[in-house]
Amino acid sequence: MTAPVRPEELAEWLSEKPSSIGDGLLMLSSVLLGRAGVVENGRFALDELADTVAEPTTSSIIDALFSSGGFQGDVENYHAEDNSFLDRVIERRLGMPITLSAVVVEVGARVGVPLSLVGIPGHVIVGTETANHFIDAFGGIEVNSRWVQKRFESIYGPQAMIPSSAMQKMDVEATVNRVCNNLMRSWADDRSDKMGRLLDLRSLLPASPAERSLLIEVATGRGRFDIAARLREANNPDDPEIDALWSRLN
Repeated sequence: MTAPVRPEELAEWLSEKPSSIGDGLLMLSSVLLGRAGVVENGRFALDELADTVAEPTTSSIIDALFSSGGFQGDVENYHAEDNSFLDRVIERRLGMPITLSAVVVEVGARVGVPLSLVGIPGHVIVGTETANHFIDAFGGIEVNSRWVQKRFESIYGPQAMIPSSAMQKMDVEATVNRVCNNLMRSWADDRSDKMGRLLDLRSLLPASPAERSLLIEVATGRGRFDIAARLREANNPDDPEIDALWSRLN
């Protein structure tokens, strides 16, 4: 692409239910950072990583990426924005669970090992086609269901049980949404254009009523009354604040 991806382009692409998590996250980087060539360069980098995998097994993927390739979880600056951008994660070999897991899934697809993202509350892991077999990309290790449950308990308490619905595969749209939500928190005090682009994109994607309420609050606080009005209308077409917000644009 000769120009950065626009929010509308990514939203339209996601509506077509694509299968490439890598492309989705690379397009997200292009949108939010305003950079061209991110998708093409990122695909090439993932191809190069796949070339380092000795054989089509999860163990070989882990060895190539983590033991030999140097990928690791960023424990010192977990919420750094670079950890949310797939292209930067590939360059730096540092990331958070969701982006590191995306690297694993994309490399797996290239070497013929079907893998998927599994978004348990508070963490993201990689699912395999074998029951009770997962990859924790943040730690660069293979794990089982007991490990996953213990990880969940470490966040929510010893009596907490993972909902069965949480162990389902994440599609591309859900993955992009989750990264966007992470950045909404990381950029809460950011006044730059990138936060404006994030609001533009996030307002075009599916959201729960609670997520819309947060977006409305953020958009209103930043003077994006157009976004706030559209989101209020999505929540409640009869909301009396809608007209007032539109009038503030005049």
